[in-house]
Amino acid sequence: MSPRGVDLGLHSLEAKLLWGAVLLLSLLMATVTVVVEQRQRDAIVGEFDRRGEVLARNLAAISSGPLLLYNFTALEQNAARVASEDDVVYAIVLDADGKVAAHSRRPERIGISLTGDVHERAARAESLLVQQTVAADTQESLYDFSLPVEIDGQKWGTVRVGLTKRRMDEAIRRTRLELGLLALGTLVLGGVVAAVVARRIAGPVRELEHRAAAIARGELDQRIEPTTFDEIGRLAIAFNHMAAQLLQQRSALEEVHFELQRRFQELADVKSYTDSIVNSLTNGIITVDLEGRVVTLNPAAELLTGFFAGEAGRRYCTEVFGLTPEIGDILMETLASRAPIGNVPLTLRRRNGSGLPVELSTAPLKGGDGKDLGAVGILRDLTVVRQLESQLRRSDRLAAVGTLAAGLAHEIKNPLTSLRTFISRVASRFDDARFRERFQSVVPRELERINRIVERLLELARPPRMSFSLVRLPALLERIVELYEDRIETSDVTVTREFARDVPPIQADEEALHRALVNLVANALDAMTAGGRLTLRLGWSEGGDPPGRVRRAFNRRLRLEVQDSGTGIPASATDRIFNPFFTTKDTGTGLGLAITHKIVQDHGGSIDFRSVRGGGTVFRIVLPLVPDLHLTSEHDDDPR
Repeated sequence: MSPRGVDLGLHSLEAKLLWGAVLLLSLLMATVTVVVEQRQRDAIVGEFDRRGEVLARNLAAISSGPLLLYNFTALEQNAARVASEDDVVYAIVLDADGKVAAHSRRPERIGISLTGDVHERAARAESLLVQQTVAADTQESLYDFSLPVEIDGQKWGTVRVGLTKRRMDEAIRRTRLELGLLALGTLVLGGVVAAVVARRIAGPVRELEHRAAAIARGELDQRIEPTTFDEIGRLAIAFNHMAAQLLQQRSALEEVHFELQRRFQELADVKSYTDSIVNSLTNGIITVDLEGRVVTLNPAAELLTGFFAGEAGRRYCTEVFGLTPEIGDILMETLASRAPIGNVPLTLRRRNGSGLPVELSTAPLKGGDGKDLGAVGILRDLTVVRQLESQLRRSDRLAAVGTLAAGLAHEIKNPLTSLRTFISRVASRFDDARFRERFQSVVPRELERINRIVERLLELARPPRMSFSLVRLPALLERIVELYEDRIETSDVTVTREFARDVPPIQADEEALHRALVNLVANALDAMTAGGRLTLRLGWSEGGDPPGRVRRAFNRRLRLEVQDSGTGIPASATDRIFNPFFTTKDTGTGLGLAITHKIVQDHGGSIDFRSVRGGGTVFRIVLPLVPDLHLTSEHDDDPR
């Protein structure tokens, strides 16, 4: 037999059943043998102890009288009679002093005290004492039974009986031999029965193994004829049913396989078509996984960024776009918030150092089952758009200059008309005292009016020169209310303050911000009649950042609102409300809101309003806690 055959034989089911049964029987018989042997041994030893105790008590009973009468002859006879019993090695009687009064084997020791631990403990025994010792002359193992002889509660001596362990040990050995033979016979018989049962179980299982191996090779037309109606027979029936089901399932799987091949080919065609679309897009498409690593770049993205898809793949987006960190930040923000970010304008720094205006939009990337896969970013080249916007701004600037010139001419025309009228009459009416008085009154006033208009225009047009410091907005609003306190009391206007308690100071130019808020409060008071309500609100902006900016944890913003209960702004004027020289009031230059708009922009904030005709107007200013100063330069070319 080959080593493999031996291995299969040792590890076969039949061998395992046989060895398992033999092991179980061995453990069972060993346990039974140990228990029975222990009990038999205890019984033999107990019987031996009882016999020794009986002999000792008999010797003590018949020796009490002779000890009381000092009849040593009777004591010797008693000791000799007890010593004649089976298994008795010696019988000894000790007097009250522990000296030998009678000795069945060594009469010469009468009258002396025996020395040694066993003899001393026996002489001092107060009750039955059993000791294991060895005979000094024969070296035979024996038990020594010592019992005191008491008469009227007084100890008069001690009797000792020595019993050999020879017959006890022989009985124990015989019991062990009988139990061993019984266990061996039981083990052999059980092994034979286990072998027969294992063969009857392993035979059908072996056939089942061969049939299963044939099924594994693809031969599914296998059948087993059940010969019994037990579990083995039911297993054969189940095997036949399984083989039939497998044959049927294989046919079905072959059909499904052909269908899947057809579907796979269709999906491959769709993927190829989709890849062609993505590769043909003029916008750059970037995808990143959940860890922020770049997965794909389409050709347009490669062209825009200057990176090939192969060298950018599996690298972190913050590393790939290190020259333009905003791209990595926006993609990571989309991964963190699971929310799209749209139309963020930025300057893309390419690897060759050149800059390119682009617009970035991102969205979460999800699978068909809704599972998050990462994020996708779309880069749109804004070079042409920026050129068109530049042309449009130039056109708007020229139009704004025309509008500004028309407004300036309109505003200066009236004072110039008065000045020209007075100047034309100076020669003819110089001697007229009344004329000179009116001349000195009107001409300086009209010149000052022209000067104010020019100064406000310069304030609107010149670059911002601001001194930023910590400004507490509640205190600033209170200063403005105090400035108009008389007018508020005269008009019976109710001022309502709705200030959040957790509003911190902001970095701002206090004087510029004061001028902007003064314009808003003054306009609100002008729009209301007597008994109106002025509401000042201050709190956190719920909308966060203005459009086109990436949300950051540190970029929280404050919201300041000035609301009146006046007549509201006409719908036709809403588009021009921040234009210079536009006003809905009968008096005024129309520069207040334009200057306010510029001051807010210089602080990196935004201003808007909502108005209902007859229902009042709310002007809302959103300001950052710390202005992003480099963004304010974007508004320097604003024609307003």
